[in-house]
Amino acid sequence: MHKHECLCIDLRTAANTITSLYDDAIREAGVSATQFNQIQLIRSLNGPTLKQLAQASHLDRSTLGRNVRVLENLGLLTMEAGADARTKTLHLTRKGRETFRRAARLWSAVQTKLSDRLGADGRHQLDRLLAALTDPL
Repeated sequence: MHKHECLCIDLRTAANTITSLYDDAIREAGVSATQFNQIQLIRSLNGPTLKQLAQASHLDRSTLGRNVRVLENLGLLTMEAGADARTKTLHLTRKGRETFRRAARLWSAVQTKLSDRLGADGRHQLDRLLAALTDPL
């Protein structure tokens, strides 16, 4: 990877490269790494609202709304009326849960390869550096 003077460009380049590795690994499950992450969050939050999912995924609601509609069109989730007319809760369908299970197995393999490449100390160091960069200034 070519180094720039800009941390943003270096981090985006690394993120794009890593995202491509995950995308390639889980493609046969029918979702991208970003979609897998959103499915995983919906699963772990157990019926979140769009607002809750936006907060958990660190995405703005308009971007998240487009992404959620794609997952809904793929038959992976449903949006149901929430506590009031303005809120919708998200629930995985049977197909969404099955897709998650397939993708999780594929995701795990690439996760293990990358973690092995870094080693335990490298992973710990990466976690510390990412936290230092993403904690509020």
